[in-house]
Amino acid sequence: MLLFHLSACKDPVVTDVGNTLNFQNINLFHADTCAVVINTVADRQLISSGVTTGALGSMNDVFFGNTFASIYAQFLLGPGVPSGSFVGNVLDSAVLIMPYQSLTSKYGRCDKPIDVVVYQVSQSMVPGVTYYPNDVFQVYGQPVGIRTNFVPDLNDSVYFTDPYHAQGSGSTQIPYDAQSPMLRVRLTDAFANQLMNTPDSALQASLTFINYLQGLYITTNPSKVGDGLVFFNLGNGSCNISLYYHSTTGGVLDTSVYQFQTNSYGVTVNHWDHYYGNTLVQKALTNPNPNGDKIAYVQSGAGTKLKVKLPTLKNLPQNIGITKAELIMPILDTLLADPSYPPPSALVMYRIDDTLGVDALNSNNYSGIGSLTTRVDNNNNSYLCYVFNITEYVQRVLNGYYSNNNGYYIGYSYTTNPNRVIILNDPSDRTKLSKYCQLKITYTKLQ
Repeated sequence: MLLFHLSACKDPVVTDVGNTLNFQNINLFHADTCAVVINTVADRQLISSGVTTGALGSMNDVFFGNTFASIYAQFLLGPGVPSGSFVGNVLDSAVLIMPYQSLTSKYGRCDKPIDVVVYQVSQSMVPGVTYYPNDVFQVYGQPVGIRTNFVPDLNDSVYFTDPYHAQGSGSTQIPYDAQSPMLRVRLTDAFANQLMNTPDSALQASLTFINYLQGLYITTNPSKVGDGLVFFNLGNGSCNISLYYHSTTGGVLDTSVYQFQTNSYGVTVNHWDHYYGNTLVQKALTNPNPNGDKIAYVQSGAGTKLKVKLPTLKNLPQNIGITKAELIMPILDTLLADPSYPPPSALVMYRIDDTLGVDALNSNNYSGIGSLTTRVDNNNNSYLCYVFNITEYVQRVLNGYYSNNNGYYIGYSYTTNPNRVIILNDPSDRTKLSKYCQLKITYTKLQ
């Protein structure tokens, strides 16, 4: 009855042996010689606008070269701006405030000082328009703020100087409990005065204000490469330009602050620059082996991904039911020597359809997700690898639903993370399971 059911089903896939079936009466066969061909290719341009997490920093990698992450952001009107509110007041300062996303919001060591440089955008950025990681907006030549030798401290609280205790020989630093750890960049007085002199017409609505201040470009000094990236919260108005000013009435110091905030209406874009130079990644991109490379590279932030082919998949016997199909991809574990640079916890596999479009590996399920896990080789030694359960997909290929002609893409395609990993595929010694990719298939013959 079971064999009759499997042969009548369009997708004869056995995924659970259950507790009631006697599988000793079913002959299971194994195949692990299906070829897996991989090459490194440039990742597709992902949507990078509307991000609520901003990535900032730089790092150098012996394999992947230099990586730079920057942020374009519009700052909109905050609550409580009456018309002409800055008229008759005196400027104190303007500060760019960028809270960290969390207490663990970094990738890399982030202990090498870098310079954060802020420019004013001179080109319109249109809310609602789709922007990509390589999009560039023009800026004015001189920076409006520089924070030199910046090293993030994700656990440090924010302190202010109490002006009432700043008399005489010393001053008192007092914590302001409402402020989470953040990056603060003092902006120039010229830029601050530009905000103080915002015309009344621009203060009527955020739509008119962004025509007056088109945005900021927050980046780093390219000649001072760091060793990691930091992530900032760009949502909920927490990232802002704080404009401090005061008025003097009757000799009493009256200090006020107004915040121009980022929010979901305005443009926020993560911008990425990858300089692979003479690295192994560049060689893999420019000189791919048509028979497959022994090493391939995955890097997010619109970096690189894998082009994968399974050329012998249809050489499997006809009229079979797949009980399990696993694509196993080992990684170069020397990258794990420094836990500050973890590999992605999972990669995603997409199929390339007959129109050369990219589509989900299998509709309505998660067979395209490959989780980082541990397997054991022939010498009983564990190794790290990504494992994709593609059981249903392989059955659909064998049944003719999918063509398997154009291959697949595997990557970690995010615009808010710089994670990278190296995949190994050297099948010259089939005893070294930790060195090459495998497609392991278990099946039963159908009548």
